[in-house]
Amino acid sequence: MDKAVPKIAILPCKQRVYTLTKAPMAHKTNSKEQFLFKFYNFKFSIDLSLPPRLVPNSVNQGAHSLVITRKLFPVFETNLLFLKYYQVSYPVRDRDFFKSLV
Repeated sequence: MDKAVPKIAILPCKQRVYTLTKAPMAHKTNSKEQFLFKFYNFKFSIDLSLPPRLVPNSVNQGAHSLVITRKLFPVFETNLLFLKYYQVSYPVRDRDFFKSLV
């Protein structure tokens, strides 16, 4: 079985400047405080290959495998990093089901 190599990419940063108006100062000007927020997006991907003996042999087995994967999927979120979405693809082999669709 091949070793899975994780890949990580840092996507372009989004910047936003917020201005907070404070108390008025002399000569009719307002003091302002500016805050710069930077938002970083990361893309993490890994491809895991299954040995042929572990590939589900029917659509029902494949659906059951995806339900179990969804329940057992680890949580990657922290208070600074939020998981926006994830995608899991799972191979299924069912010759009778896919033959009847043709």
